[in-house]
Amino acid sequence: MAIAIRIQFKTPGRDDLHIPVAAQGAYHTVWLPASERLSLKWVPLFENGPTLDVKEMVEVMDELQKLRAMLAGDSKNAWLLERIEFILDELSEVDWDEVSEIFVG
Repeated sequence: MAIAIRIQFKTPGRDDLHIPVAAQGAYHTVWLPASERLSLKWVPLFENGPTLDVKEMVEVMDELQKLRAMLAGDSKNAWLLERIEFILDELSEVDWDEVSEIFVG
C-alpha cells in the first residue's frame, strides 16, 4: 500500500491530481518517527485518510518544509528529500481556488 494526496477539481471532466507520498513501509519507518519528533499535526494522520480543505493544505505544506529541513542533514535521506521536493513542487502549482476536495491516504 501507499500514501498519496488526491486533489479533485471543481471543473467537470478535469482529471484528479494524484501525488504519491510514500510507500507504507517508508511512511512507518521514516515519515512517522520524524513527524512525531517535530510534533507535526497532519503528516502523522496521512495514513488515516483525512479529507482536508484548502486552508489546511497551507499547514500541510509547512509541515513538509519542516520535515525536509530536519532530514536535510543526513545524506541517506536524499531519496526522501527528493520526494518531499516533488510533493511541494506539485502542490505549489495547484490553483487552490479550483479545488473541490483534497484526500490524503
